[in-house]
Amino acid sequence: MAPLAMSIVSTPLAGVAVHRPTPTGAADRRIPRALAVRCRAAAASSPADAPPMGATRVWHCPPPEKERKAQQACSTISKLPPHVLGDGGLDPATQSPQNQQAYLGSLAERFLPVNLSYKDVRVLNVDPPVFAIPRFVPADECDAIVAIAKGGKKLVRNVKRVELGAKLPAPVADGAPALVQRLMELSEDCKTFVRCDGAWLEGSVASAWGADAGLKAAPPPGAFAFEMPQLCVTAKGKTSDPLPDAYDTDAANAIGSQRRAMVRVFLSDPPVDASPGADLPSPGADSSSSTTPDIDRDAYSLKFDILDLALAPAKGTAIVTFPSFADGAADERAACVVRAPAEGPPTCWMDLPIAVGLDEGGIRKPVSMSDVVVEKVGTDVNVGDAARSRNRQEWRADVKGAGPTGDAEATETDGAVAEAARKKLDELKKQGL
Repeated sequence: MAPLAMSIVSTPLAGVAVHRPTPTGAADRRIPRALAVRCRAAAASSPADAPPMGATRVWHCPPPEKERKAQQACSTISKLPPHVLGDGGLDPATQSPQNQQAYLGSLAERFLPVNLSYKDVRVLNVDPPVFAIPRFVPADECDAIVAIAKGGKKLVRNVKRVELGAKLPAPVADGAPALVQRLMELSEDCKTFVRCDGAWLEGSVASAWGADAGLKAAPPPGAFAFEMPQLCVTAKGKTSDPLPDAYDTDAANAIGSQRRAMVRVFLSDPPVDASPGADLPSPGADSSSSTTPDIDRDAYSLKFDILDLALAPAKGTAIVTFPSFADGAADERAACVVRAPAEGPPTCWMDLPIAVGLDEGGIRKPVSMSDVVVEKVGTDVNVGDAARSRNRQEWRADVKGAGPTGDAEATETDGAVAEAARKKLDELKKQGL
């Protein structure tokens, strides 16, 4: 029997992924060697009617050889087919209203509601949701913000976070508004995509910013607020540890808030795909042919290890994720790392975290087997063969002692009890007990 390969057939936006075995040698399927298809052209050189690309390159990575340990089952991950990723992701506008409403309902229940009609938004993963918004920040503004990314303190391994507090009053560039004003405008743009209408903290976005956990104080329970944006850098040739997008339960309860959404804007150019034959195919080329080139799977800027999803976002692209569930528990499936190419500029990005105030009880820890007390029920004297033997002996004793033989003063009640005991003993014998 021929070995089988797994091909993913997804129902877009419905959160359903069906795995169907496909013969690896099936000629009619013509499975391409690459799991991703290069974008046909850059946005600047595309025709006016061509769909904008949410990310320059997106692809599925092979699972690592080392077994991963995750609390969430892999069956809860719903991916998009490789050819959809190769086109820059799924355009929600191509889906039926029923599919869109079903997906929106799932997002609102488990994460946060979003605006699927936001200009040029693309879905990169269904569950957990990953979105791409191209040109969220103009390229010239990206360059201006990168210019102030000097110094910084360690956030995680191979990531430095630049303190923006002292830089907020300064202009973004010559003749440009102050940095604080531009960051507030970007936060307002985020609100048009992540829809927490009626639940945003009142007042100016910047009025809530603070040095401690990005906020002056924890928002009231159920209120959403933007933490102070974070400017981060990964040096050339380095790969970061998983980014701390969500707080663990104890840390979130201590500060009184949890990050529910993360808008990550990439400010530097993506790494170049240096794989052999990486030139773009001709416009009429068959993307499923055996000549489809492989890609450099290490040429990514952002990678979701558990999702096996890698992407190289174009400059100014915002990647939106949801690092925690509606109950505040961190979603480890959304964990990601950043990589900077050995050749080229460092990878620079800006995080705009959206936090929510927790209730007085905070996030409740999930119940595990360590929290369950199991008491042993039964002992050797009342279960199994020993119990059956003891029951027979007790019934015989009851029969013999129910009414003394030959006792003239035995009452009618004693006789009835003895008769009932004998009947019970007969039933036990018939049952083999």
